[in-house]
Amino acid sequence: MKHKFSFLEVVFLKCPKCGNVIVEPSWLSDIDQDFQCADCGEFFSAKNNELDRKMLKFAIDEDERIENVSFEDSKKV
Repeated sequence: MKHKFSFLEVVFLKCPKCGNVIVEPSWLSDIDQDFQCADCGEFFSAKNNELDRKMLKFAIDEDERIENVSFEDSKKV
C-alpha cells in the first residue's frame, strides 16, 4: 500500500498567567497572533510564550483517509 503524506507544524504555547498549555498552528505564532487562554481569559503574545514546535506527519491511505499521525522535532528558520 502506497501512502501519501501531509504535514502541519504546530506550536506549544504557555499562558503566562495560569500556565495552561495551548497547541496551535505555528504560522499564528510566526505572525505574532495574540491568544486568549481558555482557562483564565488572559490575552498574551504567542512569540513571547512559545514552549516548543513539532511537525505533525499525517499518513494518508489509498482511500484518502488519515491512517496515522507521527511527529518530529521542528526547526524554526
